[in-house]
Amino acid sequence: MTPSSTTDGPDRIPGQRAAVIWGVIATILVVVSTIGVFLVAPEDADQGIIQRIFYFHVAIAIASLVAFAVACVAGIIYLRTRSVRWDDVGEASIRIGLLFSVLVVITGSIWAKASWGTWWVWSDPRLVTYLIVVLIYAAYFVLRSSAEDDRKMRYSAIYAIAGFASVPLSFYSVRVAESFVHPVVFTSGGANMPGTMLWWFVVSQVAMIALFIALLEVDLLGRRSERALRRLAMRLESA
Repeated sequence: MTPSSTTDGPDRIPGQRAAVIWGVIATILVVVSTIGVFLVAPEDADQGIIQRIFYFHVAIAIASLVAFAVACVAGIIYLRTRSVRWDDVGEASIRIGLLFSVLVVITGSIWAKASWGTWWVWSDPRLVTYLIVVLIYAAYFVLRSSAEDDRKMRYSAIYAIAGFASVPLSFYSVRVAESFVHPVVFTSGGANMPGTMLWWFVVSQVAMIALFIALLEVDLLGRRSERALRRLAMRLESA
């Protein structure tokens, strides 16, 4: 998940190979998990086909929290090194994490409406705490746009670290809250699902993590390419 620091050739942007490799891996895993979830995994006896959205809803939610964790680590490393590449990792991770968060809200609302007849329940602490996490990280870009250069990167790193405190809160609420909206899938005794369902959930989870890494590599590659083009333009102007 870290930016590549080596080049593969004189005309190759650093990280190009990593972006391609992770893109292929993520594509294969997403295709395999989708086929498995809809064609192989057993159908839930109570909820029917709509339950299959669980495999993606929960997997994307966990991947979004992983993205925020990566941003937190990137912020710590940036404050220690002042390296622009770690600022890139932090911003890209939060951007992707927010994208995943929107997908979590959409898939969760569809699942809730089909299964329990409601799109959203404000009294559910799991929903509310996750929404708080989303709003906290959305404010990251407001803060980032209010400063310039080194201050922007420094403030962003500090905010990414501080904002990560909301992630354990969301995770903890999922563990302890009692709610008719959210079924309890993972308990202290293990997974509350048959072995086949658990297997395909794990595959879906790995696929979503791989997708996050692929999107991160592509985003970082785009930033490096943009900087390389700017440097080339400056050399041409000076020549």
